[in-house]
Amino acid sequence: MVRHILIRNARIVNEGSVYTGCVVLKDRRIARIFRGHKAEEEAAACCGSFDIDIDATGKIMIPGIIDDQVHFREPGLTRKGTMIQESRAALLGGVTSVMDMPNNLPPIITAASLEEKYILARDKMYVNYAFYLGATNTNTHEVLKPVKQSCGLKIFMGSSTGNMLTDDPGVLNTLFGKYKGLIATHCEDESLIRDNLDKAKTCYGDQIPVMLHTSIRSREACIASTRKAVDLALKYRSRLHILHISTKEEIELIGKASLVNPGITCEASLPHIWFTQQDYARFGTQIKCNPSVKTAEDREAILEAIEKRNIQTIGSDHAPHTWEEKQQNYLAAPSGIPLIQHTCQMLMDLVRQESLSITSVVDACCHQPARLFGIKDRGFIREGYYADLVLIDPAKGQLVTKSQLEYACKWSPVEGHQFSSSVSHVFINGTLAAENGQIILKPPTLPIL
Repeated sequence: MVRHILIRNARIVNEGSVYTGCVVLKDRRIARIFRGHKAEEEAAACCGSFDIDIDATGKIMIPGIIDDQVHFREPGLTRKGTMIQESRAALLGGVTSVMDMPNNLPPIITAASLEEKYILARDKMYVNYAFYLGATNTNTHEVLKPVKQSCGLKIFMGSSTGNMLTDDPGVLNTLFGKYKGLIATHCEDESLIRDNLDKAKTCYGDQIPVMLHTSIRSREACIASTRKAVDLALKYRSRLHILHISTKEEIELIGKASLVNPGITCEASLPHIWFTQQDYARFGTQIKCNPSVKTAEDREAILEAIEKRNIQTIGSDHAPHTWEEKQQNYLAAPSGIPLIQHTCQMLMDLVRQESLSITSVVDACCHQPARLFGIKDRGFIREGYYADLVLIDPAKGQLVTKSQLEYACKWSPVEGHQFSSSVSHVFINGTLAAENGQIILKPPTLPIL
């Protein structure tokens, strides 16, 4: 049944502008946009009656967030996370589309396994979706075949959760030289990390303090690997997107390279714009992630680069593990943090603190992912586009409690945090799917590529 919906008097943030207006939704799409003090009157005169009429006075409207880096863990690792639970959490966080990583069990490293993952997602996902194909040292013949719907080739140039390290120089040259789409990289130099870890083991045995994670998975390891990826992209004119930048030096390195090859872009992730190494004392292994969170100076440099558009996208890098796994000692505890349910609120707190402008947030979370990944008819509030929309109440805060968490793992390092805003409404493909922190129904979701 076609639903005719009016959202009126919202403060709309879109394409660098902020204005008051009304948006009409019909048949999964944005039918009309009216702006100015007569917008409500014009909408009523033009469009008649509505099935749903939402007064958004005092609320902020943004396009649905497109998250370019999530780890939903399914197939194979469902004790950590599931497509259903993690996508429900994404929905509550104002995220309407996700791009999921290939380090599953088994890993998504063939066209056949990628197709199976899309089939698996059809009836499970509460948000729109796309999936990466993963590279290894031995599957070059597979990933160079034409593949439909993949959002890119993920190359782990440093090892992380899952056994997908790709470090063979010949393989990397082949992939950067011959892969025709977007290459997304995890950049950490494995040899430097191993040397750092061996030194830590010599000093501490198996009781390494978690705060040494920053010096084990060090800034030097990130810089060296990012330089290698950039040099390959410059050599072959590759389309390169470097994920979860964690140091100020990488920002400068990528910025210079992008002047030569504009196809080199990068992403900041929520852990690196929210936490610093000082937070290990409070959170311990809860905030152990790869790359490691680093200094307050690095965090400020990342935020400044987002504001200046030198970092193009923001992803959650949502990566759940069970509470029991994360409570192990440093060596045993896996890396990864569940954060996606509070994406919008975390970003709005940064806006309130004046660390980011709201137009920069919308550019990095909505507009740029759509542009960089070639996502059609999403990421903007435009007539004819899919009605993926989020309403934010900046005057109604939220205290995070465990009972609210949708994650399969049922924990988050932001539990107990008082956010300054809340997500009041989330529309996916024209369907009101969540309201005031509650999921109303499973919306019709689609592959975004």
